[in-house]
Amino acid sequence: MELQLDEQLLDDADALAAADPASMLRTVAGSGAQVREAATSASEAGVESLGDERPRAVILSAVGSSAASCEVLRALIADDVPLPLIEVSGPSLPRWVGPLDLVIGVSRSGTARPTLEAVAEAGRRGCRIVTIAGPGSPLSGLSDRVRGLQIPVDKASRHTRASLWSLAVPLLAVADALGLATVPPSEMALAADRLDAVAETCRPSSESFVNPAKRLAIEIAGNLPVVWGAGALCRTAAKRFARQLHANAKYPALDGSVQEAAHGMVALFDGPFAAAAATDVFHDPFEDETPQSLPLRIMLMRDSDENDGDRALRSAALQLAGERGMRTSEMVAESGRPLERLAQMVALGDFASVYLGLGLGLDPSPTRAVLEMKDRIDAVLARRPDFGAS
Repeated sequence: MELQLDEQLLDDADALAAADPASMLRTVAGSGAQVREAATSASEAGVESLGDERPRAVILSAVGSSAASCEVLRALIADDVPLPLIEVSGPSLPRWVGPLDLVIGVSRSGTARPTLEAVAEAGRRGCRIVTIAGPGSPLSGLSDRVRGLQIPVDKASRHTRASLWSLAVPLLAVADALGLATVPPSEMALAADRLDAVAETCRPSSESFVNPAKRLAIEIAGNLPVVWGAGALCRTAAKRFARQLHANAKYPALDGSVQEAAHGMVALFDGPFAAAAATDVFHDPFEDETPQSLPLRIMLMRDSDENDGDRALRSAALQLAGERGMRTSEMVAESGRPLERLAQMVALGDFASVYLGLGLGLDPSPTRAVLEMKDRIDAVLARRPDFGAS
């Protein structure tokens, strides 16, 4: 089936608004405001009081789209972790977790069963607890019962995948107070400003030839995007971009780091999805052949603060792709603080995924298959008498 991207729609702001009933573009454009609101919420909740805490280890519990906030924290910490930081996706905590440890539960809805179970178990073990959840939610109520610090998430009616900063900013504030990472309010303010700048550049009224997000959507359509990130920040942004393409555009995408590419993923260049090198100098693999499958397109995210190793790997990957006749796209984070740079790349990918979905004639908001999958999982778990037993 040939994919037809409506490029005229992408350059018609009124048509875009009509095709976007849940206002996903407006939601992405409000990411800067999300950062500011979440920073205020974290401060009002008393996050600074955690500065007196000296936990033996920090355990993060989050699942689904809420877990993306933990990936943001991991990206900013990279390999410089001052104390053990453990992520758990299931309802059980490691056996050694106890009163000396801090457990953080993150769930925008506050209804994620694995996170509720993990926090409840942490309460029984006497752990220090922090929760980031919707006010009045089951997780918020549980936090009160186990004397945890509850940081409320805004009540805006938007999908969790569009609420990354509402969850990530409180988590970063907690990490800053604990000394896990250095993310002061001033850096969060800079990130909010960077998100506003991306929103201005990628606004619906900005035409595709000057709008980087629309250009990315056009480049992706009809291709299989392989999103590679150079460095910890861009690796996280690449994963986010691929997941948003799945959810917002219902479009397949692969992701990885340039390190993963160098040690294995470049094997894709020898497969049926890669464009074969032409022996005829006048041969154009993109115009002269009708591909039997989506051809690969390498989408490379790179940081302005790029080290020599990542630079060498990136250059080699792009050179090899070019020799094999594959098209490539590059996205570069402008200079600034780490959170600024990450925010820019995340926002660019978020905008591009929504534009792609709209250009393909899809409503980017609903994810019916995801909801159906959740219902099926809940049905299976409900038949397990041991699940949640204490």
